[in-house]
Amino acid sequence: MRLKPIIITTFILILLSTLTIPVLAKKKLQRRQPSQSPVAPQTAWIKLKLRADRHALLLMLGGMHYTDSVDYLLTYNAGPVPQGIQSYHTPTDGNTQKELVFGTCSGNDCNYHASITEMMLEITIKLKDGKIITQSYQINP
Repeated sequence: MRLKPIIITTFILILLSTLTIPVLAKKKLQRRQPSQSPVAPQTAWIKLKLRADRHALLLMLGGMHYTDSVDYLLTYNAGPVPQGIQSYHTPTDGNTQKELVFGTCSGNDCNYHASITEMMLEITIKLKDGKIITQSYQINP
């Protein structure tokens, strides 16, 4: 009894595999010539990411050869106490990743702040062409 459905299924699969069904495309895709490829803007870039344990902010800086200076200020409240980190990055050090810890560290021992609210990061980038870019990020730790 169970052999009959298997034979029918096998027959249908063999029949379908012998049929050719044409595939029609709406529009032929055209490849771009290398001269038509989009050009990335020549400027500095910033990417932010919370560390996996959520006790620090990872600040990735790129395109530093287009900059004269990079300054940043991270402010937040740890309970009722205002906290902050203010620093800079020297562009001659190249592209890098900074780790902004929410707390205080001495060597490998860190005391992390609790009850963090109202976190804000402000970055000021001075480009070599004279432009100044200021970006503000509100962060939810």
